[in-house]
Amino acid sequence: MICIDLGSNTLRACLMNDELEVVQTYEKIVGSARNLSDKGLSDQAKKRIYDALVQLKSRFDFDSNLHIAVATEAFRLAKNAKDFFEFISSDLGINFNIISGFLEAKLTRLGVENRAKKLGVNIEKSLLIDLGGASTEISFGDNFTSFKFGIVRFWQECDFDIKDSDKFAKFAKIKTSEALKFIDGFKFENIILTSGVPTSVAALKLGLKYDDYDARLINGMVLDMNDFYDAARILYAAKDPDLLVGDDRTELVIAGVWLMSSMISKFKVPFIVIDDGLREGVGVGAKLELLNLKE
Repeated sequence: MICIDLGSNTLRACLMNDELEVVQTYEKIVGSARNLSDKGLSDQAKKRIYDALVQLKSRFDFDSNLHIAVATEAFRLAKNAKDFFEFISSDLGINFNIISGFLEAKLTRLGVENRAKKLGVNIEKSLLIDLGGASTEISFGDNFTSFKFGIVRFWQECDFDIKDSDKFAKFAKIKTSEALKFIDGFKFENIILTSGVPTSVAALKLGLKYDDYDARLINGMVLDMNDFYDAARILYAAKDPDLLVGDDRTELVIAGVWLMSSMISKFKVPFIVIDDGLREGVGVGAKLELLNLKE
């Protein structure tokens, strides 16, 4: 099965076999939420998404495999998302479902649980945070909540210099206050982090460049807060940070460091990074017959 997650910043897809192993992956930065307005998705964002989907179709065998494609917060907000996806369906044959924040959090946890089992990590007492582009999903056990902040939305609202750490920290604290109240309601033994910011931080810690990224090296890595701050310092100092984290992602990763810091810095527990998330959770949910796209 081909599983597709079109997020507010990134298009991620994978081919999963019947044993729920990922056998092929695809990832492309599309910036869906960039310049999102009252009219909806920008023309530039739609073109980036379309071009990435064309590339995806050229690399995956859609004729021999079923596909499930989901879209998240930027498309929940965009007034023109329905028309855009109707065009994608008729032109490319890829059928997207815009899912709720609740279902996004639930499926993300399924994807993480599947990988955690393979790593031998028990996540029964784990808090899970998926910091996205326009929303953030947090879960503990059967408690799933989606919050309306993310790295793209946060960065677009910042009107100060990227190196002004004091203003970043204060603004991030405001944006994440409700999420922190939710987190404070649970007793957990560790925090599992999925999505592009923690995986980028882990990759920077290993000295990997963007094109050298390997999820097998990232899955199960344990980070501390200094790793997040070190990542920001590395990006500030880099002559060509795009080589490290991908095109047009430097500001977003740094913004994500401050959002993440405001949520987790006070907790003295391990921060475990898992690359698997929503796209893998779609496959797991379908395989286990737990996938209700209208949930």
